[in-house]
Amino acid sequence: MIEIKGRTAPVIYIKIKEKGRFEDLLTEVRKKLSTNLFKGSLVFIENPEVLTPQERKILQEEINKLTKGVVERGKPQKRESRLLIIRKNLRAGQRVEHRGDVLILGDVNRDAEVIAGGNIIVFGKLRGIAKAGLIGDEDAVIVAMVMEPQLLQIGKKKAIPSESDERSPGYPEVAKIENGQIILEAIEGAERWQKLLS
Repeated sequence: MIEIKGRTAPVIYIKIKEKGRFEDLLTEVRKKLSTNLFKGSLVFIENPEVLTPQERKILQEEINKLTKGVVERGKPQKRESRLLIIRKNLRAGQRVEHRGDVLILGDVNRDAEVIAGGNIIVFGKLRGIAKAGLIGDEDAVIVAMVMEPQLLQIGKKKAIPSESDERSPGYPEVAKIENGQIILEAIEGAERWQKLLS
């Protein structure tokens, strides 16, 4: 009924392949997410349109109990949420554009650029430019194992790190909009993933 992707990162995707009985779906979600492996993960839900608003609310509440929480997708992304996976480092001058979500399995070096209509996840060092939610989704996020960007943009909001913010604190972070500004916060429980990069 559901498929979980991203088992080796602090960000996982739950794809609802078919609706079926909602109680069966909830049971399957509880069973698959009850391990400590997912406790600090952020969760993206693919294909939520098959659920009613009330069912979506119940599902999100259940996932929030088991993980770091659910990241909502903006309505403009409903048909543009396919995941693009890049399995290499991006060098200076290289640029990736995609209307959905982008997962980089490598580093984004200085003067490289990633532009996404949805979310951006960098399973490595983000030292270049990352622009997420560029089709009007200010609920999009940017996640990196090492967050040292030249520029972050989510929707129309931009943030250029000051010199004091240029160095990563040493743990994975998520950038999101809160109270009209882009903020960075640690991904709870994600420190264990950082060890995989060292």
